[in-house]
Amino acid sequence: MLTVALVAYTATAMTMAISADQSVVAIANIFMTIAFVFMMIFSGLLVNLPSIVDWLAWFQYLSIPRYGLTALQINEFVGLQLCGDIPLNGTLPPGMTCTGEDFLKNQGIDYTTWGLWQNHVALAIMTIIFLAIAYLKLRFIKKFT
Repeated sequence: MLTVALVAYTATAMTMAISADQSVVAIANIFMTIAFVFMMIFSGLLVNLPSIVDWLAWFQYLSIPRYGLTALQINEFVGLQLCGDIPLNGTLPPGMTCTGEDFLKNQGIDYTTWGLWQNHVALAIMTIIFLAIAYLKLRFIKKFT
């Protein structure tokens, strides 16, 4: 629940920071849509993040859904046995994983305790930054009086 709440707070703070700068609602809406589309592309849901070329890979660190999805995947897959009681005669077919940790490793996800909490820390920092930007934009807005 903490992960989902942090993702929602961060996305809300980002939309507040974008909309605080725009005087036209339609333009703010377009900027938010473009930002969320780019974040979804680099979240790891559509593309395997280790397969992205190096000069585009840095976009993943700006993706709010990436941090949420990574934290939720760590929460769900650590300690999970995927093969169950299937006798495999000691060998696995290529590309098959039997543990959740192997799956996370194939996805390029650090599944340690710090790997989980660094996603929460990143979301909290992004929330604070976006709220500070929104505050500063609203604080120094030109008033028509």
